[in-house]
Amino acid sequence: VMKIFVIFLILGLNNIINVYAETINREQLSKYIQELKSNDSSVRSSAVLSLGKIKDTRAVEPLITALKDEDSYVRANVADALGEIKDARAVKPLIDALKVGDCTEQKCVASALGKIKDVRAVEPLITALKDGSPEFRMAIADALGEIKDARAVKPLIAILKDDSAALALGKIGTPAVEHLIIALKDDDRYVRRNAALALDGIKDVRAVEPLIIALKDEDSNVRRSAAS
Repeated sequence: VMKIFVIFLILGLNNIINVYAETINREQLSKYIQELKSNDSSVRSSAVLSLGKIKDTRAVEPLITALKDEDSYVRANVADALGEIKDARAVKPLIDALKVGDCTEQKCVASALGKIKDVRAVEPLITALKDGSPEFRMAIADALGEIKDARAVKPLIAILKDDSAALALGKIGTPAVEHLIIALKDDDRYVRRNAALALDGIKDVRAVEPLIIALKDEDSNVRRSAAS
């Protein structure tokens, strides 16, 4: 009887603790959401960072609204927070935000889309890949690598001189193999080197012979990448 009483007592205490914790979390969440409307951009930014750490999906809609904040630093932090929460409701607003803002903001948006891993972002990211700055392209390539959609292979092959494209293609894996094998014969040594690096990461049997041939490449970096 005593054991049963102790078990019930422990369960009761756990329930009380859980209810108390939920109440505290709800109050914190409400406080941070309210602070998103502050006139002070530093307060808004701090609230956004806190919401990103909490990762509560109840914050998604207020954060989506905050994507249109007048301060670019706040908007960039909002994109980061939405990426941490990983809620599909944020995909369309983030895609829209991909077309505006400065480089820092756009990189945060691309990174968030990569973390959410929703295939709806693939085509918009590919479109942005063609026009973005080198830093922006790096963030886009990384996002496409995280999503792992085969549609991104050809656009990434087109910028294979960028190390970020090689890393992304390595993550996409099997759909990229044939394209990377062809790239091993490219006239540009940086393309050949990155093709070898990506293939080494994928470890597909189809790449064994082409990589062996690449060990005789005229460029030492290509040979080194093929041997790794």
